[in-house]
Amino acid sequence: MQSSTVAAAPATRSTTSSLSSRLWDLKWKRVLPWRFEEVAVEPSSFDDALPFVQQHYARIFGAQGSEARFLKDPLTETKRRFGCEMDVFQLRAPEGVIGVVMGHPTDWTTYYMRTVAILPEYRDRRLLTRFMERSYEPLRAVGVERIEGECSPANLPMMRMLIGQGFMMTSTSNSERWGYVARFTKFLREEAEVTFNRQFCVVQPPVSRGARGPASE
Repeated sequence: MQSSTVAAAPATRSTTSSLSSRLWDLKWKRVLPWRFEEVAVEPSSFDDALPFVQQHYARIFGAQGSEARFLKDPLTETKRRFGCEMDVFQLRAPEGVIGVVMGHPTDWTTYYMRTVAILPEYRDRRLLTRFMERSYEPLRAVGVERIEGECSPANLPMMRMLIGQGFMMTSTSNSERWGYVARFTKFLREEAEVTFNRQFCVVQPPVSRGARGPASE
């Protein structure tokens, strides 16, 4: 769940359907919008999300100033084509867009939450928590067995949210783009979570509620 550096929005707009639409026939327009008080979650596109990214990402992710900690990653046409493969969600309040979430499949049973950005003044409303809770069932229904995402260990609010939602830290990585990050996995299939626990956990934790599915509850 990382940040990006972008240039000006392209003049031409993509009409490509997202990878999850082509792979799983997952049409988010069928289940959206979701409403959390005055904030609505709406299906969007990479091109439509670019103005928010350009205006707010540097402030949200602390990337302001002339010296960047990590390798700059400007918007290229190749990067834009990749962005158009993603599912893009906009969080809209009466005063305008206050956040974006972008995700995509990484294989036939894994969904990756690539970036989450919500304006600081809206972070105490549990918007991301409620977004995640609403996303599990549509993803499980098309065969997704796990959701993955990454964050800096220094991002304590995000770490608490992920652990509170039943995500497990499954790996760490270092890169010139994002620095040191922890990867978290939320299992949506009980058998997958049980297998992971058996292989890697000395103390067997209870299966998370989100992995059981409607038939197991």
